[in-house]
Amino acid sequence: MGRKAVSIDTKKGIILLRDTDMSQHGISRKLNVSRHCVRQTIRKFNKLHTTPTKRGAARRSKVTRRQKCAIKVQQLRDYTLSLNDLVRYAQTSLNLNISRQTVSRILHEF
Repeated sequence: MGRKAVSIDTKKGIILLRDTDMSQHGISRKLNVSRHCVRQTIRKFNKLHTTPTKRGAARRSKVTRRQKCAIKVQQLRDYTLSLNDLVRYAQTSLNLNISRQTVSRILHEF
């Protein structure tokens, strides 16, 4: 059973039904969402006093914008460099421990 995003309207409905003293089980059956979703929504509303999800909770990048530009400039200087060569450049010159996939993503961004 996979997770699915619950709309803000559904979350507002959960809060409204909770204010009418309906049980969590009753709310989950009425809105067709899991009891865990109801419990988490109520808990988050009690803590933050809002129903939307917080933004900016993503993991920070290991590589800064300046380091990405340095990798791209190195690739532009010598277009015959392989991804492994660019990884070695990042390790020696920029003190970064990154993978070939990360270098590939950086080059793809540009």
